[in-house]
Amino acid sequence: MSPIRTFHVFGERIDVVVDFATSNGASATIIQHVPAGGGPPPHSHTKEDETFTILEGEFEVLKDGNWQPVAKGEAAYGPRGLVHTFRNTGTSPGRVLIFITPAGFENYLEAISPLSPATDMPKILEISSKYGITFHM
Repeated sequence: MSPIRTFHVFGERIDVVVDFATSNGASATIIQHVPAGGGPPPHSHTKEDETFTILEGEFEVLKDGNWQPVAKGEAAYGPRGLVHTFRNTGTSPGRVLIFITPAGFENYLEAISPLSPATDMPKILEISSKYGITFHM
């Protein structure tokens, strides 16, 4: 899969392979490249559902307050409204294919891509609020 566009969010590479324009807003598909120990902070969405498929590496998914291992080739579902995330528990980089419905979340990720949590958290939270994303740390 060749990406339509690529950018980095919180230091992790995001390859967008299907976006809003490609799917007429129905869905987006991204591949997130996750270093050992990496992954996004726990968060919830008001607009999107996500399905995570492990392409490479060792991962756990946070769902219903519990961390659950997800093996290569397996999928986990992160529904809107519930706190979820994933993390690379291995010692080498991994990749996660994320199918998002409806599309639009890829635009959020690109909007926050130039920002750093260490210096730009107020701006990240402002953009997140516009997209219906809440962090749960």
